[in-house]
Amino acid sequence: MSRFAFRHFRNRLLFYFVGLFALTLTSIFVFVDRVFQQNTEAAIRNELIVTERVFSRLLQERSGQLTQWAIALSGDFAFKAVMATHDHDTLLSALLNLSKRVGADAAMLVSVDYELLADVAHPEDAGERLFFAADMIRQAEEDGTASTLTMIDHRPYQLVTVPILAPDPIAWLCIGFKIDKGVLEQLKQLTQLEIGILSLGKTGSVLHASTLMPGENVALDNDWQQAIGKASFFETYQNNPYLSRLLVLHKQDEFSIVALIQRSWHDALDDFYRLRWLMMLIALAGMVIVLLISVWLAGTVSRPMQLLVNGVRAIGLGDYHHKVQLAASDEIGELGRAFNEMSGQLAEKEKIRNLLGKVVSPAVVNELMNSEVRLGGELREITALFSDLAGFTSIAESMQPEPLVALLNDYLTQMSNEINANDGVIDKFIGDAIVAFWGAPVIEERHAVLALKSALAMQHALAQLRLHWQVLGLPLLAMRIGVNTGPAIVGNMGSVDRMDYTMMGDTVNLAARLEGANKVYGTDILLSEYTYAQVSDVFLCRELDKVRVQGKRQSVRVYQLLGEHKQVDSADKALCEVFAEALSEFRQCRWARAEKLLLSILRDHRDDAVSRLYLDRLQAYRVTPPDASWDGIYDLQK
Repeated sequence: MSRFAFRHFRNRLLFYFVGLFALTLTSIFVFVDRVFQQNTEAAIRNELIVTERVFSRLLQERSGQLTQWAIALSGDFAFKAVMATHDHDTLLSALLNLSKRVGADAAMLVSVDYELLADVAHPEDAGERLFFAADMIRQAEEDGTASTLTMIDHRPYQLVTVPILAPDPIAWLCIGFKIDKGVLEQLKQLTQLEIGILSLGKTGSVLHASTLMPGENVALDNDWQQAIGKASFFETYQNNPYLSRLLVLHKQDEFSIVALIQRSWHDALDDFYRLRWLMMLIALAGMVIVLLISVWLAGTVSRPMQLLVNGVRAIGLGDYHHKVQLAASDEIGELGRAFNEMSGQLAEKEKIRNLLGKVVSPAVVNELMNSEVRLGGELREITALFSDLAGFTSIAESMQPEPLVALLNDYLTQMSNEINANDGVIDKFIGDAIVAFWGAPVIEERHAVLALKSALAMQHALAQLRLHWQVLGLPLLAMRIGVNTGPAIVGNMGSVDRMDYTMMGDTVNLAARLEGANKVYGTDILLSEYTYAQVSDVFLCRELDKVRVQGKRQSVRVYQLLGEHKQVDSADKALCEVFAEALSEFRQCRWARAEKLLLSILRDHRDDAVSRLYLDRLQAYRVTPPDASWDGIYDLQK
């Protein structure tokens, strides 16, 4: 048996309903989760690209603003006059005043030969060549102005370069602003994304500014270096995962300045997490609702099924009048109505069976109910039993009809019960006589044993009835039984319109003759040698005679049934042994020895009518001895 087998149909329905709902809900949840995450990632990628464009645009706008400021400062006549003095300190002071006017973080004055004339941040560096000055000035010479991002004091700056004209360029003014957290925060307010500025050199990466908290900042690793110059996305992991994108702001041989634009997965999915919890709560509520509905549905479906199961069990126990009450108009209601029709038909069939059982044997009823009824018979080996009441004719003449019928019905009922209890088939009642047989219609190998068990039970039941009748003052009936085994025709015999399941043949006739032969021997149960051959190991029987019945030339040995071997006492066994010896002496015409043995039997069994019968025969043969051809066979008269 499967470990997941269900004992109740309701539990199976509950499992299927709830399981199907849970499976559907889980599938929807997984699908929504996957779609939402995919959409969220796509949205983040788009946000990163937009932020990249916004950042680039912001740098361009700052560059344009710086350029305007620088042009305005370079045209200052006072500053040009200071330059004419060629005094470094005066020039440095004037340059510092200019930078403060626009709030610049860096201000430098470079000669047309790319030498540093003044630097407000590093006054001592005057006369040196700037690594970035040549490229910027060449660009300014071509375009009129120049703008770039560079590293100053290991910090990123946005610089612009404009010429100081008199009227030709006499020097180049460079002013710049640091790209620090303030600039990044301004961009974050516009895009809600995290931004960091890093420099990448041969020795590694350095984070210069970031909108992330200090504990969340990370250094650029080798995997990130591969993203330089590529429009790619990658994941970074600080305290929580981020989807990131690198924007190259400036690239030289020695270093590169890049912007790291990041979007937190947790922040982006925050709405989804709330939605997920809401979905889980809805799912939980849905599960509870579905469970309640499933319990109701399962009960609605299983309750009629349980009623039908109870009905089937009741039918199985023989209650064919059991009805199921199903008011539904669907298939289940139709099933209930079909069940009630079936039970009604079974009740009608059982009624017919019971009625037939009062007329014929239950075994015959089963044969009639379960097979086609037609005239005909078949040859079977059976055991036939005939019984009759001794002197019933005279008893019937002395009684009124009503008490006589009651007495006879009482007797026949008890005898029928014993025959049925031993699987016998009652063929018919002929007045006070009973005709029964074993071995048909149901094949029974022990038919002879069952017939003799029934004969003994019938005599015992009659003894109990006699005690009851004696108290009531009713006649004490006595019964004789004849039993024979052999082949006979059994089947439905009669006419097409009326038939009986009965038996016929020499086997049946001999059984009837043996019943009558009890009067000759003073016995109550006689059986033939054919029956004795099948029961000798079960029953103790005494051979009485070899007889020739009317209409038969062949003789047959007859036996008296004394009881089962396990129930008879030693006196009965001794009786059989002594009588067998006496019978042998009698058949050999040894009258004296036979007489002696018979008399010894009567001393112990005074009521043994068989021994008295043989003493009478012995005396007759002494007077008129049998002829030499005598074979010891006794002819039974009609």
